[in-house]
Amino acid sequence: MSVSQGSEIPLLAGGTITLDTVKAQTDTQKRRTKIICTIGPACWDVEQLEILIEAGMNVARFNFSHGDHKGHGAVLERVRQAAQNKQRNVAILLDTKG
Repeated sequence: MSVSQGSEIPLLAGGTITLDTVKAQTDTQKRRTKIICTIGPACWDVEQLEILIEAGMNVARFNFSHGDHKGHGAVLERVRQAAQNKQRNVAILLDTKG
């Protein structure tokens, strides 16, 4: 890792990336990096799902090693409702057993 001239702050790869650009507020709609959130009991209600969407969640991951299809179906409907409320697209990832 190289160090910028006259400073002990390391340069980030690419040379055009600065600490200010990393810390700057970004438009989550234009971001190419995706955020995958595993959906568990702490975020099963619509309000909490909306908070995750506002924070940048792109993909809701359902872990089918736990719970049953009926329970996951109910949460899926709440994810769809939250996405509709926020006028955002949220992908669904099903992580199956085995």
